[in-house]
Amino acid sequence: MAVFKIIVTGSFNSGKTEFIKQISDINPITTDKPVTEKELKDIKTMTTVAMDFGRLTIDKELVLHLYATPGQERFNFIYPILIQNAIALIILGDVTDKNSIKDIIKYYRSFDKLKKLPTVIALTKTDLPNRLPDYEVDKILEEVPSYIPIVRINATDKENVKNTVLFALEQLEEDQVV
Repeated sequence: MAVFKIIVTGSFNSGKTEFIKQISDINPITTDKPVTEKELKDIKTMTTVAMDFGRLTIDKELVLHLYATPGQERFNFIYPILIQNAIALIILGDVTDKNSIKDIIKYYRSFDKLKKLPTVIALTKTDLPNRLPDYEVDKILEEVPSYIPIVRINATDKENVKNTVLFALEQLEEDQVV
């Protein structure tokens, strides 16, 4: 049986833990702790401090391990450890938060320096009424290399999450062909 690793990253509150929960075959392993930053406590009470882990069995020959990074910069020391043996990267960005969208390129560059991986950007919370207009999001993301696909998803929708993971695997196949 082949086991492959996919990294899910993005800013604080972009939906990484929920993304893993939606698709994992097992109860995800999380490292959530109370938020300590005063300005972030109003957004949510718990945050990932090391990683979240989920497993997705594609078939009896293929299993994916999904690792979600913490969304706060002070925990980025974990990136070099998590990226070892990874085959793809999924970057989440919250379309209700301009800074989350702006941070996408920062996450891409951080991981790209460590290891060049097929990447998919998934914009989350697209179902919410307070989302930024598409033209504004597109303008912010102009720095993203044109070969990186950008999809709009709801991280609480299992089908959206599954399709994003499959899309990341398709990017891997395309990279191997080139």
